[in-house]
Amino acid sequence: MLEARPLRNQAARVETGAGSGVAVYVRQSRPSFMARPPLSWIVPFREESCSTLDPLGAEVWKLCDGQRTVEGVVDAFKDRYALSFHEARVAVTEYLKVLVQRGVLAVALRDKP
Repeated sequence: MLEARPLRNQAARVETGAGSGVAVYVRQSRPSFMARPPLSWIVPFREESCSTLDPLGAEVWKLCDGQRTVEGVVDAFKDRYALSFHEARVAVTEYLKVLVQRGVLAVALRDKP
């Protein structure tokens, strides 16, 4: 899994704040049961979900350019914050997992020959 390449969602709308944080908006598809009244009248549906990334999260997100592997992102984070590889791996891979679940990132796996 460390050889996989994390990619930012190209369809996401990104806003940078006054600080170094980032807000990433991902468009959601409406579930079919939400399209029919009366449920659609009662339960509001948001067209986009927002993931607000703090400065550390924004830094990890910016490292996910599609060129670096997960291991490369871990190495860059480790060097920047003087962590061991294992400490950085745990923190970064868990964070990447959350960003993938939210639709902010995708992971491209390399095909084996």
